[in-house]
Amino acid sequence: MLKEIGRAVGSQFWWRNGRGRDGGEMENVQRRGYSHRRLEDWLSIPLVSGDDVDWSSASHEEYYASSTPVHAAVRVLAEAISRPPLEVWMRRTPDAEPELTGAGHPMQRLLDRPNDVWDGGQLLRTIEGRLSLWGSAFVALSRDGDGVPYEMWPLRPGEVRVVGDDDDRGVRGFVHETVEGRVAYLPEEMLWFRRFNPMRSLAGFSSMTPARAAVDMGSEAIQFNRRFYLHSAMPSDVVVTYGATFSDGAIDRLMDHWNQRLIDPDSAHKPIFLGEGMDMKRLGAKQSQSEFISALRWSVEEVSRAFGVPKVFLSEFEDATLANVRTMEQFLWRNTIIPELKMLEDGINHRLAPHFSEFPGELFVRFNLSDVEAVQESQSDRADRLSKLVGAGILSVEEARRELDV
Repeated sequence: MLKEIGRAVGSQFWWRNGRGRDGGEMENVQRRGYSHRRLEDWLSIPLVSGDDVDWSSASHEEYYASSTPVHAAVRVLAEAISRPPLEVWMRRTPDAEPELTGAGHPMQRLLDRPNDVWDGGQLLRTIEGRLSLWGSAFVALSRDGDGVPYEMWPLRPGEVRVVGDDDDRGVRGFVHETVEGRVAYLPEEMLWFRRFNPMRSLAGFSSMTPARAAVDMGSEAIQFNRRFYLHSAMPSDVVVTYGATFSDGAIDRLMDHWNQRLIDPDSAHKPIFLGEGMDMKRLGAKQSQSEFISALRWSVEEVSRAFGVPKVFLSEFEDATLANVRTMEQFLWRNTIIPELKMLEDGINHRLAPHFSEFPGELFVRFNLSDVEAVQESQSDRADRLSKLVGAGILSVEEARRELDV
């Protein structure tokens, strides 16, 4: 029944708003941008159920502000993703060589300037950051009367709910929930990027999920040490024992005196004189035995594994050398960044490019990696490779010289 209602709503939507039909295109564009999205009001049924809530925790965003390794990992990934230019290519016929469309093409203009506030680099950094923290990234499309996108707006994943079909194989739409209300989007009005989630077919999987326990451990170690030094390195886990009998009032006065002493860092180091029959004992491990540094290092290592960012780029320089930093940079690009770029390319080609079908040729996007040193072969490595090919008779000396541009 719900599917039939959805189809009816879809037909009403296209009839009311049209793809450039007569009756005032600008009016249709404005209506498409606002009134038609309140689909739940038309149906008088909720579009979001408890099962549609995103699997990833919305609190993951807080780690970006509170955890140094998480902040560093997300920043490294976001900056790397936005570094290579995102170019629009066109293939005029299936057998033709692809051609670069240039900055004047409407799709290239949209990617370079998604809206009046954002530029293309900002959008890519935001998408990658939210993928890392939430496992999902949502970009709403504003389309003209002919269905061609003219603006893109990123939405906070914690505010977006995916509405799936009854069998969870397809998507009926998206609902953006804010304090101002709920706004519905049709599937074709949203770019949705998500990481593979083995537990939910319609939810992303955040890199924070497997690293969260280790990050929490590192944060708790920092907070423990902060409190310790705030109290002038005076241990707080002590107990006072006594052999004589003391009234409850005497014990309460002693505890108040002790607490007041520890609260004030200027006086926490001063000695406390106990009464006759009292003794002070230490509970737990000493500060030097709590493996504070080991806990922090383990936290960094777990973030490195989960996010696919080598430790050297999380400011862990203990074993860094010029040679292994270059190797780690190549590892980062080839094992983390390039697969991520491929996922973004596939999502844009699948969800955005078809909206520009009225323009000539088959359109697709591609990141230009020609200026990224980490994925380019060094001159010495190229010379060694060509030397071997020449020695094996596969290339001539002149061919090798031309490839080396010498």
